[in-house]
Amino acid sequence: MIPDKAFYALPENIQGNHFILDQDESKHIINVLRLKMKQGIFLLDGLGNGYQSVITDLTKFKVSGEIEKKYVNYGENKSVIKLAPAIIKRDRFEILIEKAIELGVKEIQPLILDRCVKKSLNLDRCKKIIISSAKQCRRSFFPVIKEPINLETYLKKRNECSIVGSQKSNIKLSKLDIKDRKSIQIIIGPEGDFSKREYDLMQDHDIQFFNLGQRRLRSETANLATLSILNEFME
Repeated sequence: MIPDKAFYALPENIQGNHFILDQDESKHIINVLRLKMKQGIFLLDGLGNGYQSVITDLTKFKVSGEIEKKYVNYGENKSVIKLAPAIIKRDRFEILIEKAIELGVKEIQPLILDRCVKKSLNLDRCKKIIISSAKQCRRSFFPVIKEPINLETYLKKRNECSIVGSQKSNIKLSKLDIKDRKSIQIIIGPEGDFSKREYDLMQDHDIQFFNLGQRRLRSETANLATLSILNEFME
């Protein structure tokens, strides 16, 4: 049986069947959870691997042990879903990140759009949220969050199918011809919507538009609703 608690083991601290946890994870095990020798724990390396393990050495600042079984792509979808959300207010963007990780996103590319109120992010803080959320839902791959870019740069760099949420579209997400795609990227605008210039730019790049119904959704809600629907038909 896989242990309930999951911990982050740096890939370089996994050698063969042996692991060592860093100081922060070790202190959490020792001082907060008060785990003991021979207790089972589950490790995530952030690169797509999970490890059923047991503690064999426990000191004041270090926990180490043996790996009993390795799980490849533990907690991961077969398809790759990436997110390109407009930057929104910090608290809402952090909720978006946390829940997007739980819903299986592999990569987050923040966009600086014409109507974004906020233009920057604390990427270090975002990365900590990603690790915490991945541990909580026991995902073995820790998604990447990239430096924010504008729409023009994104469209030049993209090399996969992209879809855009818009109330102006008459097509439901479930009706898009994307079910056989192995990789897809979702673009969701800010609460002020895309500008006309941005709509024209995306149309020039033949990006597919979809809508999520008649209700006007907040930006973070639209992102999460889209991910939930895609999880229904993209494994």
